[in-house]
Amino acid sequence: MLSQHRFYRLSSSQQQRFQLKVIVGFLTLNIAMGLVFYLTSLLFVIPFFFAFSLSIIAPFVDVPSGVKNGTLNYYSPLLIGEKIKGKKITLHSGSLFDYYFVFSKTQSVQERKKQVMIMALDGLIKLINDYQAQQGTGITIKVTSYILNRRTAHKIGLSPVTPDALQWFLLYFNFLNLTCSLSLLNRQLTWPNVRKTTSYEGCLESLIAKKDDLLKLRHRLSQS
Repeated sequence: MLSQHRFYRLSSSQQQRFQLKVIVGFLTLNIAMGLVFYLTSLLFVIPFFFAFSLSIIAPFVDVPSGVKNGTLNYYSPLLIGEKIKGKKITLHSGSLFDYYFVFSKTQSVQERKKQVMIMALDGLIKLINDYQAQQGTGITIKVTSYILNRRTAHKIGLSPVTPDALQWFLLYFNFLNLTCSLSLLNRQLTWPNVRKTTSYEGCLESLIAKKDDLLKLRHRLSQS
């Protein structure tokens, strides 16, 4: 399933070396910029720079660590699910870390966008297959996405919901992270419109009932 995710094709020692380079680069950059801000009497900028730069590199450490300790699970290379909590599965449509390792340098923008959709559908189908044999699970699926539109969400059995205060805070806190993700997706600098980011919810049974539709949509995308 993760054969298209270059990070997980690396050996354990190679993965650790990559993460160490990320951490060392993060610390070096913050020390250098901290010195610049100190010399220019802009000390108040230091905590903001630290926080925003941390939001960019965090997925490169948090996602592999979450997979290793079982708090995160890949349903496809670009669809990650948190560990089920209170009959709710929260899904994430790939992080900056995943985009970095999944996209090919030669892909066009349209190819990248299609890949995101196909892998999201692959992940949903995998999720359905994991739970299809169970009846009346009562599980709710939730996903916050800046890629998924309302029309497609409705087709796969999800309805829009208003993000809560914590979600809005996290979205704005991760503004630079989202900028990097969208810029990778679009192959050019792209500023995210956070207000257009939407959360969707739906019961797992409704999603299971849409399996045939998901398979048809997945086939159409792969043939286009």
